[in-house]
Amino acid sequence: MASYLDKDWVVVATKGHIKDLPAKSYGIDFQNSFEPEYEWLKGKKTIFSAIKTQAKLASIIYIASDPDREGEIIAKHCYDELAKLKKPMFRLRLKEISKTEVERQIQFKLGLDLAEIESQIARRIVDRIFGFEVSPDLWKQLKISSLSAGRVQSTVLHWICEREKEIQNFSKEVYFQLKLQGTLSDESVVLDHQTKDKLNFDSVQKILNDLEILPEPSQLKDITLTQIKKKNIKRNPPPAFSTASLLEMSFRVLGFDSKKTMKLAQTLFEGKRIGSGERIGLITYMRTDSTRVSDEKRKLGEDYLKKEYPGLVFSGTPTLKKQKKYSQDAHEAVVPIRPSYDPDSIRSYLSSDEVKLYTLIWERFLVSLMNPELGEETIYEFHKNNHVFIYKNEFITDSGFKAFGKRDQKKNSKKFEWKIGERFFYESHSIEEKQTEPPVRYTQGKLVQKMEDTGVGRPSTYGSIIETLRTRKYIVEYHKSIGPTSLGMIVDDYLFLNFQEMIGESFTKDLENKLDQITEDKSSRINLIQNFYDSLVGLLRTPRKKYTSTERIYPKNKEETLPGSYAKPNPNRSAKIKASKTRISIPKEHTNAKPCPVCKQGVVKSKLGKKGKTIYFCSRYPHCDYITYES
Repeated sequence: MASYLDKDWVVVATKGHIKDLPAKSYGIDFQNSFEPEYEWLKGKKTIFSAIKTQAKLASIIYIASDPDREGEIIAKHCYDELAKLKKPMFRLRLKEISKTEVERQIQFKLGLDLAEIESQIARRIVDRIFGFEVSPDLWKQLKISSLSAGRVQSTVLHWICEREKEIQNFSKEVYFQLKLQGTLSDESVVLDHQTKDKLNFDSVQKILNDLEILPEPSQLKDITLTQIKKKNIKRNPPPAFSTASLLEMSFRVLGFDSKKTMKLAQTLFEGKRIGSGERIGLITYMRTDSTRVSDEKRKLGEDYLKKEYPGLVFSGTPTLKKQKKYSQDAHEAVVPIRPSYDPDSIRSYLSSDEVKLYTLIWERFLVSLMNPELGEETIYEFHKNNHVFIYKNEFITDSGFKAFGKRDQKKNSKKFEWKIGERFFYESHSIEEKQTEPPVRYTQGKLVQKMEDTGVGRPSTYGSIIETLRTRKYIVEYHKSIGPTSLGMIVDDYLFLNFQEMIGESFTKDLENKLDQITEDKSSRINLIQNFYDSLVGLLRTPRKKYTSTERIYPKNKEETLPGSYAKPNPNRSAKIKASKTRISIPKEHTNAKPCPVCKQGVVKSKLGKKGKTIYFCSRYPHCDYITYES
């Protein structure tokens, strides 16, 4: 930012937060309306002392931390320390790092956003209360020290554990699909049998009998086309990125986890020195739940497209897309500041990973401004003896945004002019065996997308939630799939049984909304915290619920150790237990699990192994040695 200002300005950095609640003590004054008791972070008092020395020489002070809640609390802590200097102080909220934006914000002479500050304080205190009250309860009840419980993390952990149970309880179903091969107007055509039900083999044989295909030789000669249904195709381009959709796409396309994506996005936001010119930001602020694009950015994008890709830019009036239910829409979408800086032109100034992420953001923004894909879908229906066969044909008239860049252009399929009454001439048939697929485990991208869709978590916390669960060893990740560790299952079972009111999806998203809606009236913050605290204390005073048959199983020796389990710890040693090494057995009455095929007494359980395979084993292990990698 210093490059945008003249020599009279001095720019210094706090390098993030300067204060926070203490790490090892509660840090909340319960006798004084839940006031937070902040303390200096390690090394920050020295850094800020140097900043204060510079501030004493200044005539006016601007605080330019990030334009969100976390940035606002940093600004508040800086303001409190510098207020003693009695200098004019203003707040800069830079949604992009550019000379125009810096100059514009300086002219506003804004103060602190008290509503944002109250909301951040409330959020931090609620999370601290939950962690400091529930974590010791976990230690006591599960007999495993060093466990931690987070308010939002517990909700996300429950999603992961529930999905694992769905996979465990899944029973595949085999069914069959009947197809007829033949010709219509000299075109080779394959018709699909249409039914709402999944057909077993006997059902297919009955249909073949009804159609007189069986017994052989076939008596079926032809089937008449009896109905034609047409509908227009209009596929709009995807909107510009929100934080959640950026994290999801970055993970899916580039393989970058949330932490890496946000780190790269931060460097692109802070900017690069392009050539011998000034340092400029390359993208707008990357923590947002909005897909809205400002009029200014839209015009820049459209002008670039008209010059470089004439014919692709959308010529109609843009329709403002409805924001998702829980979107705050505080910032516009993540878009390039200057579309004219195409990835190839600035490639030499970026790392290879920065180029990849910038390209993803740049292309998505331009695509969002393009024409939709247009075409027509036709469904041809053939009726014979109360059975229906269909043929679907899609004809694309305008590829629209899909014609952009190096995208695989969808070839226009052939348009047929078939008419009712024409005949399909039967030649042969095939029976395809299929089976239902189990639910798939979440990926980082899908978890982030679900957080955004349900209003659980916020753009600034999506990545840290997953990272915290991994650090606590409650989840394991292999080749993009996320599954719970055995310890994660234990913790989730206990938390959801006893604190569902506090970590259930509905409660969590409602609380997030209340935290967002806190005004600068301090009483609203106090009331929210008081109600949360009273509810939590009430739960902690109730008798603990436990699965009556739940037991932890410890192998007798290393030879009997199941992948992901471990020997019973020595109670005299410091209890730092690895999460992936503790296992829980849930009683049969709480699941739909299959009985063990070996001992007939236990039930078949599953877990995600360290090498990504699903391990199936008996709940009575090591007393029963059933274990397989097959379902």
